[in-house]
Amino acid sequence: MKWLLINIIAALKNTITQLILLKAQNVTAGKYFHCGRGTSLWAPKKMKIGDNVYIGKYCTIECDGEIGDGCLIANNVGIVGRYDHDYTALGYPIRCAPWIGGNDYTGRGKNICTIIQEDVWIGFGTIVLGGITIGRGSVIAAGSVVTKDVAPYDIVAGTPAKKIGERMKIQNRTIHEKEILRWNFITSEKGYKYWKKIKKT
Repeated sequence: MKWLLINIIAALKNTITQLILLKAQNVTAGKYFHCGRGTSLWAPKKMKIGDNVYIGKYCTIECDGEIGDGCLIANNVGIVGRYDHDYTALGYPIRCAPWIGGNDYTGRGKNICTIIQEDVWIGFGTIVLGGITIGRGSVIAAGSVVTKDVAPYDIVAGTPAKKIGERMKIQNRTIHEKEILRWNFITSEKGYKYWKKIKKT
């Protein structure tokens, strides 16, 4: 009975992910992608999500950019544009101002992208503003507001987010990255104990 329940829950999780991707505009995702219920994915032009990416429940990701392999994005995270409406346009109430998704938009931020590199953890309730690059291996503490680039392997926290530490020492980063490259990671909607780590040939 327990095995049947685990399989049913896994199938439901996969169905939710597929439905969210089906509804998403201009978004592609790699292998073993998971997306929690209530999450919204949208990009004016293109958002590319890598392999083994987990996006939690009730997230809003609405911008152009990339999310690298092996990222973990907690619940209630917002990755959003910084200039989505041209609030400087004369003669328009803000509700009717030119919008970044429109073909005729000429305001600020038209071509900016948000880049989240590989192996990043973004904590619960974080907001990442458009045009930011979050370096590989970094950790963004819960509740942070990221307004500028984050260096690789930095730990940042606060509003606005500032460096509070490093995830690992520089000499360990090379070892960490080499080890990741040696393996294929196959995740499962059934849970962590069903994941596989297979050595690359």
